[in-house]
Amino acid sequence: MELQGSIIAISGTPGVGKTAIARELAHRLNAIYLNLSNVVIEKKLYSEYDEERRTYVIDEERLKEHIRDLAERTHQPIVVDSHYGEIIDDDLIIKIFILRLDPRELLKRLKERSWPLSKIKENVESELLGVCTANALSEHPASKVCEINVTNKSVDDAVREILNILHNKEECKVYINWLLDDSLVSELLSFLTSE
Repeated sequence: MELQGSIIAISGTPGVGKTAIARELAHRLNAIYLNLSNVVIEKKLYSEYDEERRTYVIDEERLKEHIRDLAERTHQPIVVDSHYGEIIDDDLIIKIFILRLDPRELLKRLKERSWPLSKIKENVESELLGVCTANALSEHPASKVCEINVTNKSVDDAVREILNILHNKEECKVYINWLLDDSLVSELLSFLTSE
């Protein structure tokens, strides 16, 4: 198997629907589904646990080695589900799809999950600013980074759009900027700056 382009990454802020979409995409492509956060915990690929942020601090080099080893051993494509999908070495990536969700909808979803207020604010702000897209673009060429607006879309609709991009029927592009919507920004700023 040629290593060049064996991984499709599904990235985005926590709460945008990565897992459901990545699982369905893997199913349709007969690919291996890989949740990076689960791998980090199961394989102990972390350096410490951050109590304040309630998350593991990943050991990036060990995680990259693990992913490369898996890619070298398998003859199937791999669909990676992670909010830090940009960590994967570029030579292994076919495309990295950043799922984007209207931050107001994300706020609602995270509140329904009873997340701590600090984590909700952190993730809503991340989505508003497009942090996952910026991170992907800092590690991969723009031709490999594709945004998918999943607002009001079913899993099937999102997967269909991803497949269309993979088969060159739709364009891979970065085009979402929530900051251009003044009412959205003012609504969220009051939440983000509240105590």
